[in-house]
Amino acid sequence: MAFIKKLEYFFILAAFFALVYIIYNWTESRRFKQSPLSSITQEAINQRQNEVLALIRKHYGLDMDIPLIVSDRFSSQLYGLTQYKDSKIRIYLNKKRFRESEAYMLEEVIPHEYAHAVMLALNKSHSNDGHTALWQKICLELDGKQCERYVDNEEIIAQKMRF
Repeated sequence: MAFIKKLEYFFILAAFFALVYIIYNWTESRRFKQSPLSSITQEAINQRQNEVLALIRKHYGLDMDIPLIVSDRFSSQLYGLTQYKDSKIRIYLNKKRFRESEAYMLEEVIPHEYAHAVMLALNKSHSNDGHTALWQKICLELDGKQCERYVDNEEIIAQKMRF
């Protein structure tokens, strides 16, 4: 009987800690959603943006003033989006994805989206999904490391495991 009582206490304790863990994760997620990105992350975004804009000037002679907007209004599947609306180009980055892999967002997504912006600025035709051979060439010239059509989840995992 003593064993069963100890087992009951163990399960009650385990359930309590599981509940505390769930509440902690929920509050952390909510806090992340309601707070801006850290100043360190924002500075890294600005620095990367300036690097890519300098490469655009160097390779294409374009002096682009394209807003880079971090938003949490995207589906979790989307990393970034380049929008052409009302004769203006805007780039959106998914805030949720910075939580998952800041390095990937900086190294891959920013050049990826600016390559789309250059294509739009040069009036180059896009395929249905916008990832043509010319787009890939531009992306690589903007210091994109892989310039894949879609996200490389294995690369994200590899970056997280690097020390």
